[in-house]
Amino acid sequence: MKLTLYAAVVASIAVLMGCGSTQEVTSFWRNPKESANRPYKTIFIMGLTENASARNTLETDLADAIEARGWKAVKSIDALPGTFSKPAPSSREEMLAKLRELGCDAIFTVSLLDVRSDQRYVPGTTTYATAYAPYPQYNYYGNFYGYYSTVYPVVSTPGYYTEEKTYFIEGNLYDAKTEEIQFSMQSKAWNPSSLSSFSRGYVKLLMNQLDPR
Repeated sequence: MKLTLYAAVVASIAVLMGCGSTQEVTSFWRNPKESANRPYKTIFIMGLTENASARNTLETDLADAIEARGWKAVKSIDALPGTFSKPAPSSREEMLAKLRELGCDAIFTVSLLDVRSDQRYVPGTTTYATAYAPYPQYNYYGNFYGYYSTVYPVVSTPGYYTEEKTYFIEGNLYDAKTEEIQFSMQSKAWNPSSLSSFSRGYVKLLMNQLDPR
């Protein structure tokens, strides 16, 4: 069974529709050429990061989803041991030869383009049992215990600073034979609670973009 370009990615990642971090697509480009809609059977997945844990998690989520739909996926972390910088990166010829050896006809890359940190001040809050107004608006001001028993249940939360991180991600699909790009999606994620939630959220975002139905 052959897999069309968009059906391959859309159908195969449908099993990963779990909740994830807050993410959104910032831009999406699809190759307008008629030849871009090629049938694919095996997709080579590359998480372009030196973080082995992040690479493995994202590649595994995508690969598991693809194989759950009956097609084949190859993870770069299995096919290319080590990191992308150590040992030295493979040459173009070596990389293409490896892809032919593995029988891959498409390549999907995911990369973290940038991380931005912003510090934000969250002001404190103070809530009184009654609305504030000076004496003699409220008679409890007139004696000590009346004032004490009315005002002591004040709830006060101090202000604090929080750091918010925004991650900018890009995913591209390439034809392994021509090396021509088929589509490109740029997105961003805010403060992911964990690597796994980010990965699930990213896969869901990609599917929704390719198949908005």
